[in-house]
Amino acid sequence: MRLLCVVLGVLVALSVPTACGGSEALSKKQYVSRLNAMCQDFSKREKTIGDPQTVEDLVERGPRILDAFEKAIVDKVHKLKAPDEIADQANRMARLADEQRNVLRRLVDAAKRSDFAKVIELSSKNAMLNRESGSIASDLGATACA
Repeated sequence: MRLLCVVLGVLVALSVPTACGGSEALSKKQYVSRLNAMCQDFSKREKTIGDPQTVEDLVERGPRILDAFEKAIVDKVHKLKAPDEIADQANRMARLADEQRNVLRRLVDAAKRSDFAKVIELSSKNAMLNRESGSIASDLGATACA
């Protein structure tokens, strides 16, 4: 089943690895650099885990992919303080990361229940979130996330 590859593609696009936040706004260049670092971090984690090719693979690897996504992206993207010029895009990226985490969690649960219709539905939702986040990342110049 190639639908699981869509899930992984979404993760790569949203992968936004960074380290610190701080109280002062970053420059756009600093913000984009940290987004790129987060995405590269997630991509490395994902490659180590491996791409699920079947629902059974998703049951086995999905929780680790979700954990990697949370650590590399979700936990860090909210700590970045974007400059005013890109604040709206940065806020949307953070909300998309939260949405994607929730979709991925539900996707793993659906796979565990062998609810194939739900797996397909959530994979489609995940792909939509991936496209939107990839578009924003591309607009910002975060090539590792686009």
